[in-house]
Formats: sequence, structure tokens, C-alpha cells
Amino acid sequence: MRKKGLATTVLAMSAIGAAGFEWLAATSGGFWPGLFAHGFLAAAIGGLADWFAVTAIFRKPLGISYRTEILRRNRPRIMRSLAEFSGRDLLSRENIMKSLARQDFSEMLSLYLTERGGRERLIALTDTIFTRGMETMDMLRAAALLEPSVRRTLEEIHLDAMAQNALASALSPETRRKILHSLLPIARKIWNDDELQSMILSSIAHLQEAYVDDQSMRATLFEMEELSKENLLIRLNKYVETWLDELENEESSAYVRISEWLDSFLLDEKQQTRLVAAIRNWQETTIEQANITERLAQGLEALRENRMLTWRREVRAWLENRINAFISDTVERKQFNTWTLQWFDSLLSAHHAKLPEMMERQLARLSDDEVVELVETRVEDDLQMIRINGAVIGSLTGMVLYLLTLAAERMWA
Repeated sequence: MRKKGLATTVLAMSAIGAAGFEWLAATSGGFWPGLFAHGFLAAAIGGLADWFAVTAIFRKPLGISYRTEILRRNRPRIMRSLAEFSGRDLLSRENIMKSLARQDFSEMLSLYLTERGGRERLIALTDTIFTRGMETMDMLRAAALLEPSVRRTLEEIHLDAMAQNALASALSPETRRKILHSLLPIARKIWNDDELQSMILSSIAHLQEAYVDDQSMRATLFEMEELSKENLLIRLNKYVETWLDELENEESSAYVRISEWLDSFLLDEKQQTRLVAAIRNWQETTIEQANITERLAQGLEALRENRMLTWRREVRAWLENRINAFISDTVERKQFNTWTLQWFDSLLSAHHAKLPEMMERQLARLSDDEVVELVETRVEDDLQMIRINGAVIGSLTGMVLYLLTLAAERMWA
């Protein structure tokens, strides 16, 4: 605005000076009044012409509409050309990538992490996101997403083949010995269970009643031999305990008999086929009937409740290590710069063609008055300098022409 006022002042002074010196030259004559009169007159004409040209770009000077308001009348073409120029030359992909290649993104990030509180903010943000995500996660929905993969994994487990391999390995004496010795404690525990003992006692009593069946001789025989149901259970327990003890001795007849039975059982192809088929059928039926989604949801919920604090500490520790590694590892920082440039390049490749369209669309949102004001404020000083320069050049040109005219008149005179 200061230069606009200066240009207007120069134009006004040129007009006043032209009028004053013309009057002075007409009344008194002389070289200097004539010289300055021509200079000021040419300055006024040049300044006025430039004012008209500059004003015609934005509005109608003196109300003249012919070939004026250039920016308003040619706005679509100008905006389109401006957008295309910006996308093709000013903001071309090559120019943008050259500017980006001069930047050290890893150094920027490192300074942010070490000197501007970025480490603490990043850790706090990660912890908040992780905690909020885990707390609001719909475990039933997550389980539904996992269910197809889990079901497919279960179906791919060949229990029948595993059973065949187990049967084949069980044929070795060492494996058979380990199996029997591992089963003996379980067998003792099951046999000595109070509920099982009660059931056996009831069964003995039932069998005893059925055997006696109102026959006094049998009842007398039981009484003479002290074969009450309790005594029968005691004798049965002793027999089972003795048999189990014998199984611990590999040289005992009980161990030899059960080993032979296992061999015959495991070597029987029909028995193996039935066992494998039963295992396969059990696997298929179990997987088909199992509510995998609900079980997964329950498992995930239990994991979340039991491991939440541990997970948060592990995530924080992992992030701390990653930040320290990034700050100290020059190789990783170079890789980060390369990755960042590749990301920008892929982004520009995908969207750079839309840049002119985006700019044109953004400019189209402005009204004519807003466009005129936007352009005028950006180039106001330069345009006003055109007016000032026009007045200066005009004045010099006018005085030179006056001198040439005066010299020619004297030569020809």
C-alpha cells in the first residue's frame, strides 16, 4: 500500500509539474522550463498509461469495460494454466523429490525423540492406544475371526497317523516298560478311590445275594469262611495290590502276560485299523460339534485379564529398545531415510497426477473478488513499481526527445 501511494504521488506530481512548467515555458520561454515541461508531461503520460494497464488487470479503469478486468474475464483459463504449471513445473514430481532428498528425516526424528520430548510422548501414546485397544476389544468378534484358522489347524492335525506312530513305538520293550510304569501309580490311585471302593462293595453285596438266593447251605458256607462283603473286598484289594506290585518286576509272570497281551493287541491289524478309525472319527466329531468361537473367546478373555500388565510392560520395553537402536544405529537411520523417500515417491506416483485438479478445484472455491484480492496483494508492490518506473522512463524519454527536437531545429534553422 505504501508503494501504491508513492506511485499515485509520482503521477500527481508529474501532472502538476507538467502543467506548471508548461505555463512557465509559455509565459517566459527558455530552455529549462521547456525541458522540464516535456519531462513532466512524458512522465504523466507514462505513469497514466501504466496505471491504466495495471488497473485493467483487476478492474475497469475509468469505467472502461473493453479489454479490462482481465483476471475476472479469463479466470477459468488462468486458473487452469496456473494449476497445470504448478503440477508440471513448479511442483513437479522431480522437483519435490529433489527437495525431499536433501532432507535428513532420520536426524529430524532423532532430535524429536531425544531433545523435544518425543520419546515420552511416543511411549505414552503407544501405551494409551494399546491399553485402550485391549480393553475395548470384542473378544467374541476376535474369536470369530480366528475360528476358521483354528478349525483348519485342528483339522490338519492327523491324530490317526500320530496314533499309528505311537503304536509302532510302543512295540519296543523300553517304551512298553515306561508305559506300564507310568500307568501303575494312576491305576493304584483309581482303584483306591473311595467312590470306586464303595461301588465295588455294593457290587460284591449284590453278587453275594444273587449267589445265595435263599439257599441255607451257601449262606452257611459264606459264614464259615468269613466271606462277608467287607472281607471279600479286602481280599480283592490284596489281590489287585499284589498284581500291581508284580507288574513293577519285569521278570514276573504278570508283567510277561500283560506284555504279551500288549504285543498281540498292537500287532493285530484289525485292532489297529479299528483304533485308528475310532480316533479319526472322534477327532472329526469333536471338531464339528465343538463351539470353537466361544472357547476361543473365553481363552482370550482369560489371557487379557491375566497378562494385561505384563503385556504393557513388554510393549514399553520393546519400544524403548527400538528407540535406542534407532538413535544409535547409523545403518538403521539410513534405511529409515531410504524408506521415507520411497514412501514419498510411491505417494507422489499414485497421486501427483491429481495435483493440478486439486489446485484448480481449490481455486474454484474462491469468488472473483477473493481471487482478485489474493493476486493483487501478492503482486501489488511489483505492479506499483511498474507505474513508478513508467513515470521515470517517460520523463527521461520526454526530455531526450525535447533535446533532440531542439537540436534538429537549430541545425535546420
